[in-house]
Amino acid sequence: MGRDWFVLGMVLIFSISSPGCFSEKEEFYYSVDDPEDGTNSDSTSDVLFSITLDDQGGMDMDFSDLVVIIERDSGSHNCATTGTTGNCSVVQPSGSDDSIWEIGETLNITENGVDICSQHCILAFIVSGPEDAKIVGPTILNTT
Repeated sequence: MGRDWFVLGMVLIFSISSPGCFSEKEEFYYSVDDPEDGTNSDSTSDVLFSITLDDQGGMDMDFSDLVVIIERDSGSHNCATTGTTGNCSVVQPSGSDDSIWEIGETLNITENGVDICSQHCILAFIVSGPEDAKIVGPTILNTT
């Protein structure tokens, strides 16, 4: 009987001393909007779409973990979250912390020197975040 109590005690101590080790995956939910009718042009700096972090996941995302890739017939475009690299950029026009994508904050996905979409087009895209996180939202947009 003494051994059983010892094992039970060790299990309790281990479970109390390791909170969060057995937690569920982080979840992030987003929505997408076409900014305005007729905003796509032959220019190379159009806002392609806007993406908003919804509150269903209940947490903000570290901006450095965010990855947005646009896929078109012409190839894939990795959107830069920092600097000027990439054919498209993730622009953070609002929010109180530039290092975090906050719940309710809207980001603009813009062309960066490359005409990805002129006029009407269908954009397929991938949004990913922290490793092992569940990212939920649309992956295609019919722009106008």
